[in-house]
Amino acid sequence: MSVRDAAWMMQAGVLCRRARRSAEQVGVALVYHRVGGEGGDATREILPAVSGTAFARQLRHFRRHYRVVPAGELLEAVRTRRLGEPFPVSITFDDDLTSHMLNALPALLAAAVPATFFLGGWSLRGPHSFWWQDLQLALDEGLVEPHSLPHVAEADVRAALERAPKAIFRVAAAIEGLDRQQREETAGVLRAAVGEAGPENGLRAADVQSLVASGQEVGFHTLRHDALPALSDDALAAAMHDGRDELAAVTGTRLDLISYPHGKADARVAQVARGTGFTLGFTTRRSTVTPKTDPLLIPRIPPALAAGKTALRIAQAVASSAAQ
Repeated sequence: MSVRDAAWMMQAGVLCRRARRSAEQVGVALVYHRVGGEGGDATREILPAVSGTAFARQLRHFRRHYRVVPAGELLEAVRTRRLGEPFPVSITFDDDLTSHMLNALPALLAAAVPATFFLGGWSLRGPHSFWWQDLQLALDEGLVEPHSLPHVAEADVRAALERAPKAIFRVAAAIEGLDRQQREETAGVLRAAVGEAGPENGLRAADVQSLVASGQEVGFHTLRHDALPALSDDALAAAMHDGRDELAAVTGTRLDLISYPHGKADARVAQVARGTGFTLGFTTRRSTVTPKTDPLLIPRIPPALAAGKTALRIAQAVASSAAQ
């Protein structure tokens, strides 16, 4: 642990203790993706991993300074929070990633804190990867040429291949902004470059059942991971249903929580989610949760890669809301 990280952690603890003197009802949901190993590179990876060491330290900090609750209980915990009590925090994960089972779950069990895993069920029966995962591999391994990705600026692809900081995000944003036909064309080129998904990609049905058996909460993340606000009404309705029953049959639980793909949702998406039986919906809008938060548009804050910086980010968000 660096001196700076230790200082951030100490500052976070002080802020959190001071904020608890307020009677404000506020909480935080965090959104993780990959965790484990030595950690990732936030300038060159679309979804950089939080290192195993940093994640364990974050969990210990949350357990010490906050009330950690499953995402399904967060709003109620916020509404019932009283003066002097710890602020509620929920730890959530998006996507069906092997690191959920290999790294996240053991750390959660060791820290004795719960989490909520938002899954799409796309790899229940076999390996599966999405275009952004193929893009990361293709750029990391140099499997594409600057001119080979249709509908993407050659200069941006070249910069990403040369490992220029943040260049990969310009490529990813360009692909995400394409219409479905163009995006599928680009995704097909990426898949041809990297080959079929290997066995290490995704969670199988037995993995999902292990998450549930260990006491973790599971919500839905849609089967195709499309950005929902861009879909037609019919496609949006289908996204709320497709794969949901199959995943529910594996978990043996009701799936009435949803996290929106790419964290994107608007009032129309929230209305459709509500109408199809979801009681809580989670975005990636960076904000705290209050009693006034729309249950179908709950914000989440991403962690930093450094444990202390994450602790300080959350403490500052809570302290700012508590001071209002």
